[in-house]
Amino acid sequence: MSSEEEIKVPAYPDAKNESGTEEVPQKTKESVLRGLTVCPGVAWGSGIQLMAGDLEIPQFPIDQTDVRGEIQRLRMAAASAVKQLERLGEDLDEDTPAEAAAFLDVYRTILQDPTLITETAAVIREKLVNAEWALSLRLEQIRRDFEQINDEYLRNRVEDITDVFQRIQRILAGRRSATSLLEAEEIEDSVILVADQLGPADMLQLRERDDLDIVGIVMETGSATSHSAILAASLGIPTLVGVENAIERIGTGHEILVDADAGLVNLAPSDEAKKSAARAMRARRQRNRQLVKLRGEDAVTRDGEAVELLANIALPDDLPEARKAGAAGVGLFRTEFLFLNREDLPSEEEQVEAYQKVIRGMRGRITTIRTADIGGDKMLSRESLALLADSDFEEANPALGLRALRFCFAFRPLFITQLRALMRAATAGSVRLLLPMVSSSSDVHEVRACIEEAAAQLEAEGVRYRKNIPLGGMIELPAAVAGLSDLLPLLDFFSLGTNDLVQYTLAADRTNAYVSRYCDDCHPAVMRFIAESIRRVTAAGKEISVCGEMAGRPEMTPFFIGLGCSALSMDPAHIPTIKERIRALSAEDCEIFARGILRRRSAESVREALADFNEALKPDALQSAASAG
Repeated sequence: MSSEEEIKVPAYPDAKNESGTEEVPQKTKESVLRGLTVCPGVAWGSGIQLMAGDLEIPQFPIDQTDVRGEIQRLRMAAASAVKQLERLGEDLDEDTPAEAAAFLDVYRTILQDPTLITETAAVIREKLVNAEWALSLRLEQIRRDFEQINDEYLRNRVEDITDVFQRIQRILAGRRSATSLLEAEEIEDSVILVADQLGPADMLQLRERDDLDIVGIVMETGSATSHSAILAASLGIPTLVGVENAIERIGTGHEILVDADAGLVNLAPSDEAKKSAARAMRARRQRNRQLVKLRGEDAVTRDGEAVELLANIALPDDLPEARKAGAAGVGLFRTEFLFLNREDLPSEEEQVEAYQKVIRGMRGRITTIRTADIGGDKMLSRESLALLADSDFEEANPALGLRALRFCFAFRPLFITQLRALMRAATAGSVRLLLPMVSSSSDVHEVRACIEEAAAQLEAEGVRYRKNIPLGGMIELPAAVAGLSDLLPLLDFFSLGTNDLVQYTLAADRTNAYVSRYCDDCHPAVMRFIAESIRRVTAAGKEISVCGEMAGRPEMTPFFIGLGCSALSMDPAHIPTIKERIRALSAEDCEIFARGILRRRSAESVREALADFNEALKPDALQSAASAG
């Protein structure tokens, strides 16, 4: 039985069948298309079209007597979709990136959410329409709700919901997935997939096909934070998203070259360009094999300086990716994601379960759990806020408003509940707590008072919990840098949150497109704040790590090592590359380099110095570092 035929769902006889892909005539226009880079690299091959979003939804009214039957069709289709994903999960091999399993779990979670059935069933009853169309109406409402979310990562999660809904709709309409219809018999060369949209499950199905050698991906839609993009990056496939008119301009069988480094699709590559791309593809494959070998190796410089590489995670489902990347522990567990995109608040028991899942999953390695950084671009839903406040919660400038610890202090019961959950979960393994947006010693004193209150409650209830959990603070405000002398005696460790440190140092909202160019992490003031923080914390004999986006950028690695930073926390996908970079470096050379960086007086000059230093590592030093594994 195929994965797409687990449960037979009656289809309407008038539902149209999908046709296979067709060759699209090439128009004589500019021979270059542009897009957003998701995974860098160069790929050359034959384009093959995949119209994943080409789904015509039947719409027709039903009688009141048909409502029960439509709801049953909906339930059967959702169950069949779950079976499809389970079968796909079973077929994954050991070389499949850990992200894949996590994404399938996300899809299954959406499918098994009871509101999917109950709320769609409500539409069927109210509108008296068929199940396929009811799903479309429900999806439109969900999209409108998600448009109100400021956080880009969360806003783009509507893509996952869309993929799930369309999977159910295809089953209801008696149609196979676009991936299974993709014909490649006439293409023997390497394939560049050209799609209107592509979900993670679709991508995994394509990966399992032996008849397709997919070397590049071009998508008309999507974003850098979509799950498809993340999965493509983890697979190491050069990928561009947001390529307008890709379907129209690139027909199946048409030879193209994807330069994801430059964000370009060359529709008419020269013979020399194709030869160069072929060489780059061979080199990339070799390097990927070398990076895999490094997973079990230590991140140590050539002269013996060890650097701890930790993982940033948002949800427990991110854990497999962290383990597979060889993370030495979790350097940042962003617990606010447990609170977002829901109409209620996570209970204490729900939080305990989530925290313990991560702690136990790290198998004795350190887990750094940050208390909820709610506010700013990560605000609770209106429904959740209504459970905390009697009146509407509106701020003219959320980035400078009630955020992180300030939010927790304002809604103390919420904070106490989280602290209780964290203290209970900490009995499961090696844990430390991290405080976001610390601005002064008074913040730390208030947190410790809250911890004492939570401990007293647990003590009175006879509930087991861990005492004296190490407490650390995020350095992401200029006030924290200036006030380090007050914070050092009060906290056990520190973590540099470079994303917020940049925006608050430069007074440029990182989510505001109008000022995004001013949010420059190479600004000399930012580099000096980072250097001062690392110097003062290490001089006090305490640990400091870097956990912002800068930690996962290879060109920044020598700067951090040169400052004496011994721990970097990043997205797990970056860990192998950063490890390779560390093993190619000399700590002594990095120290000299860092001192030079701090003398630079412009962001342009800093970038130039970073580029020059890192260029000297290519390709011999990196090749040697990877081969050593």
